Amino acid sequence: MATNKTLTPEEAVDMSRRAVGRRALMRTLRDIFSYHNPLRQFMDAYRFNVIRWSASNLREPTLGKRVRLFLGTRNPLRILRDNFRQNRADLTADWERAVIGRINLSLEELGSIPLHSRPRDLAKRLDRVGRMINRMTGYEHCPSLLTEKLLLSTYRYIFMAPHDRRFSALCPDGICGMLRQNGVPPESLYYQNYESLLQGRETVIYEFASGGKGQQYLRPLEHVRLDAGPGGYDMLPARRPDGPKDPSVSQGAEEAVPLSEKMEKNGRNIAREKRTVRNTKVKNTKAKNKGIRM
Repeated sequence: MATNKTLTPEEAVDMSRRAVGRRALMRTLRDIFSYHNPLRQFMDAYRFNVIRWSASNLREPTLGKRVRLFLGTRNPLRILRDNFRQNRADLTADWERAVIGRINLSLEELGSIPLHSRPRDLAKRLDRVGRMINRMTGYEHCPSLLTEKLLLSTYRYIFMAPHDRRFSALCPDGICGMLRQNGVPPESLYYQNYESLLQGRETVIYEFASGGKGQQYLRPLEHVRLDAGPGGYDMLPARRPDGPKDPSVSQGAEEAVPLSEKMEKNGRNIAREKRTVRNTKVKNTKAKNKGIRM
């Protein structure tokens, strides 16, 4: 096949998957009129088979053997089909690399936008990245873009959530970074309560977990809150202040008896009661016997 230049990132991003297939077909047809056309590839493969057979058997093949080697070589139509598949695979790989690179670059740009300076075309930019992700799914051997899709949904959620003025200089990437530092996995970022976080309230963070029977659920990790200080922003574990002690409760706690001591006392009382009942029965029996003898 003739050497063809690869797609530029700008060309690949603007193309669809069908356009990639059409370009692969045009490249294959153009290769027919090049130096490495399918007929020449067929003859080169046949000569290689003859040379390999001669080297293995240490003699020249007969006419009948040459005919069998000729018929056993890939025919030009199969070579043409394989060339088209190879061209399509190469162009699809170039297209996927370019589009995924553009998706990641767009996500980096969106993640660095502060909450107070959201551009007017923010919704269009988010939708554009979503269309690029959807264009990369739904076909055989398509790349998995679940991480990028969840991250885009997380950024959209953060931009739409109301926030306190103290946190207006925060950007979505910074918020997600603080959550990751507190133990939230990347695939669980979408399931956090950003309305409560950006209001500075105490918030429970979760991670996506799987149960024993394959059931998935959100498992709480800890209570955190956003803090804005002179040195910047931080996500701190929420410390709940201790409530005032109830005098009656504290007095009762001071007079409380350990459980082991209570069990020991109860055991002694029960044994004492049993002995008293037994002695009473014995006395009554003796009194009855004396009355009968008299």
